[in-house]
Amino acid sequence: MAPRVLTQPEPGEPEEPRVVPVDPAAPHGTAAHDAVTEPLPGSSAPGSAPPTVPPTVVRRGRGGQAVRGLRWVLAFVLALLAATLVTGSVLARFARAQLLDTDRYVQTVAPLAEDPQVQAAVVERVTHEVMARLPIQQLAGDLANAVGLPRAQSIIDLATPAITNWLTGQVHRIVTDVVHSPQFATVWIQINRIGHTGLANILTGQDGRYVRAEDATVVLDLGPVLALARQNLVDRGFTLAAHIPDMSIPYPVAQIEQLPTIQHYVKLLQLGAVWIPIAALLLLGLAVWAAPNHRRGLLMGLLLSALVVGVALAANQVARDRVAQQAVARGFDRSVTLDVYDTVIRSLLYALGTMLLVLLLGAVWTVLAGPSPVARRLRALVNRGLDRIAEPMGDEPAVRSVGRFVRRFFAPIAVLVGLLLGWWLLARPSPGTAIWVFAVGAAVTLLLTLARRVPDPSG
Repeated sequence: MAPRVLTQPEPGEPEEPRVVPVDPAAPHGTAAHDAVTEPLPGSSAPGSAPPTVPPTVVRRGRGGQAVRGLRWVLAFVLALLAATLVTGSVLARFARAQLLDTDRYVQTVAPLAEDPQVQAAVVERVTHEVMARLPIQQLAGDLANAVGLPRAQSIIDLATPAITNWLTGQVHRIVTDVVHSPQFATVWIQINRIGHTGLANILTGQDGRYVRAEDATVVLDLGPVLALARQNLVDRGFTLAAHIPDMSIPYPVAQIEQLPTIQHYVKLLQLGAVWIPIAALLLLGLAVWAAPNHRRGLLMGLLLSALVVGVALAANQVARDRVAQQAVARGFDRSVTLDVYDTVIRSLLYALGTMLLVLLLGAVWTVLAGPSPVARRLRALVNRGLDRIAEPMGDEPAVRSVGRFVRRFFAPIAVLVGLLLGWWLLARPSPGTAIWVFAVGAAVTLLLTLARRVPDPSG
């Protein structure tokens, strides 16, 4: 009869030792032949004739340790790739749903109509354009010729700067009232709604009407705002403003470096918005499968993903500082540029922050599924409560059938539910989605555990 050996469980894992046969004819150097054996307590004394060959404990050989190490390396590489794609999926969804979706874009930039920095910049620019288009010098000359008095031109020339300053103040006041009125908010939304097509065209390599790229500069056309201010000036008695023609007022809001490269990546993100989350989940699943200890492999994947997402959040501050420096270098209004940047990027930061929180909570969940004393006590407490519910349910044949089915296919069901919840979160990374994912995950976990604990007299 072939001797048997008792394999030791992995350190820290609550697994029962397994008795496996040992082949005495196995070649030297294999674990089956060269394992170090130790008699178990209660075995027969040396020299006695036991009824059976006592089981012995096997320690892993060097070959098994090498294979185990290679599996951990493979799992780490796969988990790192998955972590990169998790962050990439959030960026892809942001690029497609936020920047290329008109309703989402308008919803994002609409609050800028009430931003004090943006309002002040628009007032100054529109006031300057109005005064530049008013024929003040021509009117002063016509007035001097009409008067026909000696030195009339000199007198009018002296008075023109004062008149211009007064008129500038009046135009500034009226334009300020316009910009702070609900009319401006409506015009702002209209401009951005129409111009969103132009923004999408920038990112996809085309051109737009109100928002366009000039030498890789994102320009917002304030012409409709000028038309609104002109009408208000005429309505308040400044008929001279009626001479201002319809015109385009380009207002730069951002500088895009390496525009062709960004356009290329945006096209890739559009294509990958659906497939990147799926690829991330598949790579994470492969990492868990490749790891010698699946639970630890999952924990490693979650922590690596959290690390990469955290790096992306930290990189935002570096990118923001660079945008501010570029704005100052090109003569843009620094505060306005940062307001626009913060407004547009806010939803991305919310999505990354939500993803980071979910990954950390998932890591905690995975730790609680492990062999630590705290985790065992917590699970025992929950299981006692579930047993009280499950015991009366065992009288129903249908419930016992469900319990047997869940016990048999628990692992595939858990993996499928995890993949679906992960894809849901990556598809819509938001605080609301995170709450729903955890609520559904907790409910499914409780139901599956309850079904597994339904007593079955038939075994």
